[in-house]
Amino acid sequence: MPWPSSLTARIPRESRMLATRWAHSLLGVLWGGLLFLPVLVAAVFSPSSGLAARVRGWELARHSCGFGLVLSDPPQQRRFLLYNGLIAGVAIIPTLNLLSGFLVVTLGSLIQGLFIGGAVDIGFDMWTISQPTLFVGVLYGAANLIGAIALAEAANWMHGRIDANFAEVARPFALHTRITELLTTRRGVVLAIDDERRRIERDLHDGVQQNVVSLSVLIARAQRASDPVKTQSLLDDALAQSQDLIDEMREVAWRVYPTALDERGLGPVLERIAARSPVPLTLAAVPERRFPPAVESATYFVIREAVTNVVKHAEAASITVTVVDDGPALCTEVVDDGNGRADPNGSGLQGLVRRVGALDGSLTVGSPDDGGTMISARIPHGLPVPSGEPERKP
Repeated sequence: MPWPSSLTARIPRESRMLATRWAHSLLGVLWGGLLFLPVLVAAVFSPSSGLAARVRGWELARHSCGFGLVLSDPPQQRRFLLYNGLIAGVAIIPTLNLLSGFLVVTLGSLIQGLFIGGAVDIGFDMWTISQPTLFVGVLYGAANLIGAIALAEAANWMHGRIDANFAEVARPFALHTRITELLTTRRGVVLAIDDERRRIERDLHDGVQQNVVSLSVLIARAQRASDPVKTQSLLDDALAQSQDLIDEMREVAWRVYPTALDERGLGPVLERIAARSPVPLTLAAVPERRFPPAVESATYFVIREAVTNVVKHAEAASITVTVVDDGPALCTEVVDDGNGRADPNGSGLQGLVRRVGALDGSLTVGSPDDGGTMISARIPHGLPVPSGEPERKP
């Protein structure tokens, strides 16, 4: 195994992530030391000037690469450059001092301790102590490094607070954010599986099991009947009920997972949902090509659950379903003209959020009080962008 891989394999993942975050924060502060003067000068000019726009781009790049801060829109106010420039100027001086102390003291103590020897005398007015060079040097160097990291983290926090005053701030590349997302989605997967099991149990208990018991009673009555005509009538009823039971079993199996989804893809399955929907359903667009099974499955369940909610609660006159291959993700929209007021925190919609989130996707619900609900999901599929492939128009 190559040396770098074997070394990193021995370091715990959490430690590597913390070290990476600290290194990036220090980089952001050092980068800020180069930029704080241009940023302060640009704050004097009009925000729409070319100079301000260029410097603002540099500053936003520093925030993204160094601190993992991504702003929804580039702030146009002078105060954005002024406040961030002041923070960068204040943070760079003590950080540089601590980093230089770390490098010089640690290097010097190693050279003296390993090749020259001797001790370091630390004198006060009342007493003097003598300690081994390596011990004092390494300890002092480590203290400088910890101080520099603490300052960099403080600068990271301050820049985040300042940016939040001007635009929506996200930390999509922050490793700790990613860990939190993964822990949340892992819990969501477990909850989604439990919800699905409970739904299947309800389908079997409330529907199939009752019909099986009824069929059993019918056959028992036929066995006990002494009149051949009545026996034949009961057997005929049992045969008809067994056919209904077979249809119901197929329906339950379809609701659990339609095999056509694996064999033929989203198009035929969504057409069947449209054909069986009691509320008129229009398929506006469905991609022709196939996607990873997990993505198609999640898309199918989002549409099916959304349509089921519309039928049960929305009192809608129509439903429109759109599935679009939007580059790296499969985007789905289910729109109805019902009475709105869908609860995004309800168990059904939260189950969809967990299911989509488990695939690094997102799901949003728009349901105003004045009517209509739109459920949109975006699920990354990891496939290359098609070159001019047309979408399927049902």
